[in-house]
Amino acid sequence: MKPRSPFITASLTLVACTLFLWMFFAAATLERTAETGGISAPAGQDARALAFEFAAAWRHGMAGNSPLYMPGFFAAAMALWFWSEGRRIPRLLVEGAILMTAASICAALLAPLAAQRILNTFIAQEGFSATQAESSGTWIAFIQGIYSLLTFGTFIIASRFAIRLRSLKPLLIPFALNVALAFLRPWTVADFTSHWMRQTLDGETVAVISLLLVPVIAGYMAWSELRPKHKRRGLPDLSEPPALAGGNKAESLP
Repeated sequence: MKPRSPFITASLTLVACTLFLWMFFAAATLERTAETGGISAPAGQDARALAFEFAAAWRHGMAGNSPLYMPGFFAAAMALWFWSEGRRIPRLLVEGAILMTAASICAALLAPLAAQRILNTFIAQEGFSATQAESSGTWIAFIQGIYSLLTFGTFIIASRFAIRLRSLKPLLIPFALNVALAFLRPWTVADFTSHWMRQTLDGETVAVISLLLVPVIAGYMAWSELRPKHKRRGLPDLSEPPALAGGNKAESLP
């Protein structure tokens, strides 16, 4: 297997991180529309609470007819895993900050393109009425999205270090970040995983396929780290001396 091009790997990682953040930023436009009173609901229904619930589901691929649950998470996991290969921590921090900044800018520019579609899907589902969608979310929503990517990306990269070092210590960093995330983001991991499990038990196709992909992708990524280094990089095995051309010349000597 040929070694991966650093430029191609970095480019794909940028696209994956942009997708992750775009889903967060785009969903935040619905939240802001609800906060500004742009959605009208019948008496007795809380338009704001329902909009926030729908936005949380949409950014995780669990609303709006997404072909896969957690598409941004799947894409970011695979991209960051291979992007982090061979990089030392200082380089990871510098290049990671550049990637995060670039992805944030791209996602913010693309978010307005989905705002009206998300609003239309929501009001059609709930039977509400609404004015034009807000074109951007709040700064708090942006911070939540960026911090979510930072936390998830740290978990993926720390998992690779944990496998390499045969130690759970690298996972302490993402654990601490996740504790803080639970306070920063109202919709927690328990919320969307419980919804995912309910949908899976009900036999919902997208939920089942998405769940089956988790061990497949995780297993492949772990295997890519555990296999011998020369096979990972497409290099010859140097653990054994190369065979001499034309057979063993020592045996041909008189």
